[in-house]
Amino acid sequence: MTTGRSLRIGEALLGGGLAALGALIAVETMLTPSAGRGVVGPALFPYLIAGGLVLIGLSLLREAFAGHIAHDGGLELDLRAVVLVAAGLAAQFLLIEFLGWIPAATLLFVAVARAFGSRRYLLNVALGLLLAGATFAVFNYGLDLNLPSGIVGDWFEPAE
Repeated sequence: MTTGRSLRIGEALLGGGLAALGALIAVETMLTPSAGRGVVGPALFPYLIAGGLVLIGLSLLREAFAGHIAHDGGLELDLRAVVLVAAGLAAQFLLIEFLGWIPAATLLFVAVARAFGSRRYLLNVALGLLLAGATFAVFNYGLDLNLPSGIVGDWFEPAE
C-alpha cells in the first residue's frame, strides 16, 4: 500500500529532479560558445525550457513539502498510452530522415491522439498532416531552417 508520506517523497524527488535538470540545461547553455549573447538567438529556447523546468520543479517541491499530493490513490499509470506515445516517438526518430518531417510528424500525432483516447483516425491523420505541413512551412520558408523532406519531398522537387 502506498502511503501519503511515500507519495510526498516521490513528488519531492520528481520536483527536485526537474529543477536540477532545468539548472543543468541553463548551465550547459551558458557554457555553449555558439549560444550567443543576443536577446533573441539560439540560446533563447534552451533558456525558456530550463526556466519552465525549474519553475515546475520548484512548484512540485513546494506542494510536496506542504503535504499536498497530486493523487491520493497512488500512481495511476496507463501503460498502453505510455507505450503508444513511446512508439510514436521512436517511429518519428527512425523514419524522419527517410520519409521526411511531414509523414513522420503525422504518425507521431496519430499515435499521441490514440494514446489520449481518440478513435477518429481519419480526422487524426488530417489534423496531423495539417499541423506537420504548417510547421514544415514555418520552419523551412519562414525561418529558413530546413526540416528533412525525405522521399515524400523528393516527389515534389522539380526534375533536373
